Amino acid sequence: MGKKAALFLQSAKQVGGLMAMAVRYNGKEPDKRKGASQAEYALPFEGAWTVFNGGVDKETSHSWGVLTQRYAYDFVVLDDEGRNCPPDADPADPASYYCYGLPVLAPADGVVAEVGTSCPNAQIMLDETVHFGGGDIRGNYVLIDHGNDEFSCLCHLKPGGVLVEAGRHVKRGQRVGFCGSSGCSSHPHLHFHIQKGQSFYTSLGVPVRFAGVAAAPAPNYAAADPRSVPPEAYDDFPPFLTRGLRVEPAGGE
Repeated sequence: MGKKAALFLQSAKQVGGLMAMAVRYNGKEPDKRKGASQAEYALPFEGAWTVFNGGVDKETSHSWGVLTQRYAYDFVVLDDEGRNCPPDADPADPASYYCYGLPVLAPADGVVAEVGTSCPNAQIMLDETVHFGGGDIRGNYVLIDHGNDEFSCLCHLKPGGVLVEAGRHVKRGQRVGFCGSSGCSSHPHLHFHIQKGQSFYTSLGVPVRFAGVAAAPAPNYAAADPRSVPPEAYDDFPPFLTRGLRVEPAGGE
């Protein structure tokens, strides 16, 4: 199947899945008060990254209308000037970005349910339009079953950057891949969400309860993202993260 046909099929599955979930849940989707993840999850990376997309309210949500990704997060690495790559680097080169090639970790113990490994990096368009790298919007990805019908989805890994196979047991903090820009990606970043079920198309995303996290507003975040962050959004941490926070494992672990 060609890339265009694969993307069309994925789009059709997503639309069908959203319609089915809209009927099934009829406005009673999980929320931060009573629908959060049963398990607590660690950050899926080492060191300090910044939440570039994501939150647990409509104003900060990654994709409020897309129920599978309503509570997803996009993580990047920004310097103290709010840049995602050095000022003298080529922003069209994925390898220029601070987060590119950094380790991606299992956020909790589990079993690898699926992996995707066939996608190249997407072309970085400096006008902020998005091109697809490969025939899967997730790009290269790892899906981990953590029990209780909770699965973590780690997307946009670099070509050749998936370190595990389906069926493998993994431990919290174990390296499962490396950050890239494959799939539907405007620039290198790590997409992360928890879904209730294995299917990418019909499984509801749920608010992620994080543990062992140190967080503070990212310096000069507005230089990277002109969208305002509602001041009350920071009140959701802990256990929830929101756009504009610089986060790292508590204690520098």
